[in-house]
Amino acid sequence: MQESTTSKKRLLKISTRFKRDLKKSLPLYVLLICPIVWYVLFCYMPMFGLVMAFKNFKLSQGIMGSEWPDNPFEHFITFLSDKVVFWQVFKNTFIIGSVTTVITFTAPILLALFFNELRTGKYKKCLQTVSYMPYFVSTVALVNIFLFMIGFENGVVNNLLEGLGKDRINFISEPKYFLALYIIICLWRGLGWGTIIYTAAMAGIDTQLYDAANIEGAGRFQKIWHITLPTIKPTIVIMMILALPGFLGADFETILLLQTDNNMIVSDVISTYIYRRGITSGARQYSYTTAIGMFMSVINLMIIFIANFICKKIADIGLF
Repeated sequence: MQESTTSKKRLLKISTRFKRDLKKSLPLYVLLICPIVWYVLFCYMPMFGLVMAFKNFKLSQGIMGSEWPDNPFEHFITFLSDKVVFWQVFKNTFIIGSVTTVITFTAPILLALFFNELRTGKYKKCLQTVSYMPYFVSTVALVNIFLFMIGFENGVVNNLLEGLGKDRINFISEPKYFLALYIIICLWRGLGWGTIIYTAAMAGIDTQLYDAANIEGAGRFQKIWHITLPTIKPTIVIMMILALPGFLGADFETILLLQTDNNMIVSDVISTYIYRRGITSGARQYSYTTAIGMFMSVINLMIIFIANFICKKIADIGLF
């Protein structure tokens, strides 16, 4: 009887605290409604469409009305057994994604270290603002500005080359320049924005550590190596784990805007291949392309778990 009374009092206390906290934080809970609805509608409900990967989907019959093939994994086998297409597209995706991931992951750290070393506040704020601005410009506009700058006939870059006595270069049509162009656009758009988390982490470093290093006569690079980088190591590791799946998920929109018939051999990645086969081709292969997308999502999920496991073993830091 006493235990029952105690349990009721505890539940009443919890209920009272919950109602008080709910009333106090009601505006915040209301603000959460929009992102929750967005995720449910555009992230979780569309996952039902993954059933198409195991069916012979026809638009006129719908997902549930479409027939099941003899082998539910038929579309996965078709993609993996197509050695010419699979390996060419997968190779392009791996090369573009891995090189871009390495560069775009390390560059924001270096820029954040540069901002952290600036002592003049107004120059630091000005440079940060300028570096952030491209992130708020649409990818279509940004790529078109870039293409105008490297244009063959009137581009600034080619005009400069001609002024130096060099031949004009048709950058967008030469396959060997595609990777460099893609990396430049990715850095231009996301470099400044990527520094925000690292700059915030550096702002939390105890200044007494730097004061002690100054007394010991440490230089700037020594302070960066022995104080700044070790302090923000947890942030770097977490961001690295989140960035690793990116080498199989190249920026579809940027690549599509840079893609031409001439550079297709090096620019055709899995995302553009899915778009071409599933949307723009005459025979729209919805089930086939859904299977490819699901296959790559599973690989990306495995990469996150493997990267997290390795980081936990080596640095004792991980997402979970």
